[in-house]
Parts: sequence; C-alpha cells; structure tokens
Amino acid sequence: MKTKGNRIGRVLLIAVAAFAVASASWAGYYYEAVSVTKNQKGRTMDEMVVKSWVDGPKARVEFDSKQKEGPFGSGSYWVTTDGGETIYWVNPKDRTYSRFDLEEMMAAVGQMMQMFEQMGGMMKMEFTDVSHEKVSEGPGGSILGYPTTRYEFESGYTMEIKVMGFGQKTRVDMESTVWSTDALDASGFGVWLRPDRTLKTGFDDLDEMIDSHAQAMKGFPLKSEVVSRMTNKKGKTQTTMSTTEVKTMREQSVADQSFTVPAGYQEVEMIPNMPQQAQGQQGEQEKKGGLSGLFGRKKKDDG
Repeated sequence: MKTKGNRIGRVLLIAVAAFAVASASWAGYYYEAVSVTKNQKGRTMDEMVVKSWVDGPKARVEFDSKQKEGPFGSGSYWVTTDGGETIYWVNPKDRTYSRFDLEEMMAAVGQMMQMFEQMGGMMKMEFTDVSHEKVSEGPGGSILGYPTTRYEFESGYTMEIKVMGFGQKTRVDMESTVWSTDALDASGFGVWLRPDRTLKTGFDDLDEMIDSHAQAMKGFPLKSEVVSRMTNKKGKTQTTMSTTEVKTMREQSVADQSFTVPAGYQEVEMIPNMPQQAQGQQGEQEKKGGLSGLFGRKKKDDG
C-alpha cells in the first residue's frame, strides 16, 4: 500500500524534473542581426544577415551575404565554446574547417608589411593623427524588450599607403552611435555583437583607438549606426552609412552539437604563412622584374 510520504516524494521528484526541463529549455538564445552599408546616394553597397545561437560562452554564427567565399561567405558559419577565444570557421560546401583568429591574421599582415619595407620599401602603410572621443552616454530606451544605453563616439585617423614610392593619403572620420544592453550576460554574444574586443591590427595608435571604444561601452550592442567620411589628398570626400541591428532575440534551448565541427570535416590552414609566401614571391619578382612577379599567380612546377 502506497503511503502518503511516497506520494509526496513522487510529487517533489516530478516538480524538480519539471524545473530542470524548464531551466534547460531557456538555457540559450537565438538572434538575427542585419548589417547594411550604403553610399552617400543611399544606394546599398553591402548587406549581410547573421543568425546566431548562444549558450553561455558557446556560440554559433551563420552568415547569409552576397559573398560566396571566405569566412563571411553565405552558407559558412563560426563556432566557439570559449566566448570567442577560439573560433572555427566551418565551410559546409568544401567540408572543411579552419581556426579563425583575427589577431593572428592581423599579425601576419603586419609581418608581411614589415617584410615589404625591408624589400626596399616596396610597400608601406602608416596610420597617423588617430583620435577617439566619447561624446555622450545616456539612456537609450528599450530594444526588443532589453534596456539600453546610448553612446556617441567620434573617431578618426589618417591612412597613408605607399607602393613602389607612389603614395595615397586618406583621412577617415567616423561618427558612431551605439545602443548597448548589459541585460545579456552570456559571453558568447561577444563573438559577433562585439568582435572589436579582440581585434588587434598591429598598429599601436589604431589598436589604442579600438580598445578605447571597447572600454568605454558596457554590454553588447543591439543597434549601431556609423557614418564614415573618407577624404583624399585633393579634398574629395566619400561618405558611407553602416547600420547593424538585432531584429530578433529570443530565449531558446540549443543542442551542444550546434557548437561543434561536424565529424569528417578536414582541417585546412585559413591563411598560408604569409611572410614565407612573400619571400617566395620576392624571389620570383627578382627573376621576372616588375610588380607582376610579386603579385602575379605562382606557376605550377613543371616536374
């Protein structure tokens, strides 16, 4: 005969199990964000839709864009399990994956630039007159039910690129408005909503500007608007307007396999050793002469 105590025990077990299931079902988030860049005439230059699943430090970011190849190519996606410290770019089309490291990529570019400078100053890039200022900070209202803080920033820099002694100097000035929320505590949001937190260009002044921007803002941006003005040495200015906005945000359970690289996929190197590649191309350039030997395609070996 069943006792009253046994019935109470079963009820408690059912209640605990129900609570566990309910908690698991709200363990993660799903969001969609749209990024659009337009020129000064209002014509759309680029558009990208991002779909992402986040669960604590784990995140999966899928891309739907006009790009067909590369880490932002349509159909490809990123996965991470440590809040973006390690990101893998997965390419279902080729059944491959690569470790995606912005810092490593920028460091490789910096090394390549230094090598070009050592090759008789063939190519040189400089950033000067770098500035950054937080203009305002205040309540930004509610976006998708989340309270936000509205930030305004003004920043800029002068970029000079010299190739074989011929240079081009451009002044870039930016006005940014960001609506950020600190009501989302999962670090996985930082993989896409706040990628500037780990970006290092290798140019000290530019990195300081990026860091200042990141440090001055709390939480994760749900919306941003950036107006960029590029002025050449003749005084001609081109203006672009870029907006990124989270259009959908909901709590949703996410399966652990969503954050892993599929079985059977082959790991490939995302970027070949650029400095070594440059050295090899330098030899070809010395043999052939001119820029075609340096920047042209490498011929296949005959034997």
